[in-house]
Amino acid sequence: MLLRTPTTSIARCISLLAGVLLVGTVGFYHIEGKWTLWECLYFTLVTITTVGYGDYGLSHNGQVFASLLLVCGISVFTYSLTTIVQIASDPEASRKRIMRRRIADCSDHIIVCGYGRMGRTICEEITREGVTCVVIENNESSIRRAVEDGLVVLEGEASDDELLLAAGLERARGVICAVDSDAENMFITVTVREHNPNCYIISRAENEMAARKLQHAGASLVVSPHQMAGRTVASAVICPRLAKYTNGYDDDDQSFRLGETHIKPGAPLVGQSVSEFGGTVDGLVFVAIERANGLTILRPRGSEVFQQDDIVIYAGGHDDIAAIKNAALSPALCRL
Repeated sequence: MLLRTPTTSIARCISLLAGVLLVGTVGFYHIEGKWTLWECLYFTLVTITTVGYGDYGLSHNGQVFASLLLVCGISVFTYSLTTIVQIASDPEASRKRIMRRRIADCSDHIIVCGYGRMGRTICEEITREGVTCVVIENNESSIRRAVEDGLVVLEGEASDDELLLAAGLERARGVICAVDSDAENMFITVTVREHNPNCYIISRAENEMAARKLQHAGASLVVSPHQMAGRTVASAVICPRLAKYTNGYDDDDQSFRLGETHIKPGAPLVGQSVSEFGGTVDGLVFVAIERANGLTILRPRGSEVFQQDDIVIYAGGHDDIAAIKNAALSPALCRL
């Protein structure tokens, strides 16, 4: 979900005003016949601004059209003018109001605490998958960068209860603690677990001691950037061909990724066997199926049937992954 900036809001208001003027001008031009385009434009302006310099000898059809223009045009004119004045007088407050409205519409989103180098990379990967990110950051330069990247941003300390709730914590799918302070990541983890016990929390840790404490605090997964980088480099040296696949290898000839999908109720995939669906996507390899009851089936056989609320883990190309994700959606979501 991209953030609507004050600039785009002003552009939208101007477009609405231009649209009303165009409709009014063309409408009067065709209805009245003898009026020039300038007279039609002038009368449209007189109408929507409620100045009212007379009816210019309107015909009956012209009066009907003017009545409709009065109702719709004045509403658009008032809304657009008010919005432009608010943005011009306090652009920062306007931007914050826009963000709050966008967050109010968010659900099943990811809250990313911290927009440093790690947080920015995380957001890029998440938004690439079509999932909405809400960023919480207190550094001004990082906030500007996040806004420029088109993200919804809240300014402040991510450990603040009210700020996390304002970011839609109770509706969020997960929270990523990417702040470069183990203590703050600890506070965020505790706060998130208190307000949303079912939320999936991934936290950054600088050392093993901090990692253990974060796990005890309720983090679902704790990662250490230094350890992960070290393992990736070591893996690339020892198994270079494997590493290029597991790290999201892409080129012009081949595209291969690992992924997982939650099968929603009523999805087309429910009731199909592995072999049935696999026959429609030749490049997909099924690694495991995790049932709703916790049972995990590794390397599922072709006769294994997909069920509602299964978590399917697979490997394959972008097109094949898109196909299984679409098949795992409920019919209502597919129409969105």
